[in-house]
Amino acid sequence: PEPNLLPGQLSHGAVGVREGRVQWISMAFESTTYKGKSSFQTYSDYLRWESFLQQQLQAFPEGSALRRGFQTCEHWKQIFMEIVGVQSALCGLVLSLLICVAAVAVFTTHILLLLPVLLSILGIVCLVVTIMYWSGWEMGAVEAISLSILVGSSVDYCVHLVEGYLLAGENLPPHQAEDARTQRQWRTLEAVRHVGVAIVSSALTTVIATVPLFFCIIAPFAKFGKIVALNTGVSILYTLTVSTALLGIMAPGSFTRTRTSFLKALGAVLLAGALGLGACLVLLRSGYKIPLPAGASL
Repeated sequence: PEPNLLPGQLSHGAVGVREGRVQWISMAFESTTYKGKSSFQTYSDYLRWESFLQQQLQAFPEGSALRRGFQTCEHWKQIFMEIVGVQSALCGLVLSLLICVAAVAVFTTHILLLLPVLLSILGIVCLVVTIMYWSGWEMGAVEAISLSILVGSSVDYCVHLVEGYLLAGENLPPHQAEDARTQRQWRTLEAVRHVGVAIVSSALTTVIATVPLFFCIIAPFAKFGKIVALNTGVSILYTLTVSTALLGIMAPGSFTRTRTSFLKALGAVLLAGALGLGACLVLLRSGYKIPLPAGASL
């Protein structure tokens, strides 16, 4: 078909010929697809175009080479890269959270010490992502990479606080061992006194170290520095307020870490991992496709 070109416009159609035979034909079209949508909304437009193309290709004879036709454009490549990036970020976030929970469970050896850490991590990550959304930041490559490290950088301060709580239990005064509530409160205050200065100094050092990145000409470096500083500030504030309150409310008052509790926690983590692996195998055998971060599936 002859394209209806504007004056002075060159045709984007092309034909590949080898030894006098046509090998391929390409034609360019301009669509009215709106490019201002999100990647996941634009993906529905891609599916509509793909469905329309397949209907047209089915009209050709059975042995025709034209039935192998396909459609592509730079916009489709962009949205697929963004979708894979977001999915990879979410998978990385979930995977790092699972690994973090397993490590903290073995480290603390008690569910009531694991729970404050888990709630703190979830709260910190949600608050940081909310601030990023309020600031108008879009989900790009830097944000996707940063999401996967938010969990690891959020767990440091609250785990140090829990470690201080466990150490305080080894030196509990006799007059503080009256009831569980008194023990919790004393151990929590001792943990803050013991590790509070250290974790605040560590947070300030991290924030100050990221300040030079704010002024980088290369935008990804500047954005990464802001995200690290934001996450560090939120983490230390959350640890000194919410995490401390959670320890004072729900932490075990008279618990001390022993080899038996460590082995129990390790066994529980291994059992949970085995059950998760078994559930994945059952889903795979039943025909369910488990999505991978790269966009493929098992």
